[in-house]
Amino acid sequence: MHHAIKKLLAVMAIAVALGFVYAQTAPAASVGKTYAPSRNELWIKIDKNKLRLYLFKGNDTILKSYPIAIGRGVGTKKSRTDLITPTGLFKIWRVVDDATQLVYDPKWFGEPGEPQKGAYGAKLISFYNPWEIAIHGTNAPGSIGKRVTHGCVRLRNKDIIDLTSYVKPGMRLLIVEKIVENDAI
Repeated sequence: MHHAIKKLLAVMAIAVALGFVYAQTAPAASVGKTYAPSRNELWIKIDKNKLRLYLFKGNDTILKSYPIAIGRGVGTKKSRTDLITPTGLFKIWRVVDDATQLVYDPKWFGEPGEPQKGAYGAKLISFYNPWEIAIHGTNAPGSIGKRVTHGCVRLRNKDIIDLTSYVKPGMRLLIVEKIVENDAI
């Protein structure tokens, strides 16, 4: 009986966590590598090649730059479990102000281990996507600067706290494989 209750609680925790991370999907637009923001618009760009997240104001002013960790898979993201950080243009859904209470369950990815609180770090930024991934802090700061996630984008907790002070629902997020010199942004 005790094992069944523990399993039910783990499943319920996953459902709650996914409710925070996943909204009704708005698939990435087919925009290539560019985005044309308005003059004073704040928006986020992630360069997977450089493992950097940039907060922009308008077309060319970088307000902030942070090192990140991304998915360890390569190619085009097709499923929740393919370990790839997607590319494309997305829209921010919400900020979860206390991600420390969210539970990560490795069984969700067919991996061994027990569910754990705190894996998502201090805060979490969810954006509309069909893969249930997000931008979040971490309990493993040594992973920053590496390709180690299941597809999410990780920042150091101090960085996600700083970044979320600028993030609002509806804000644009552009994820690119790499920045090409001739790209607009």
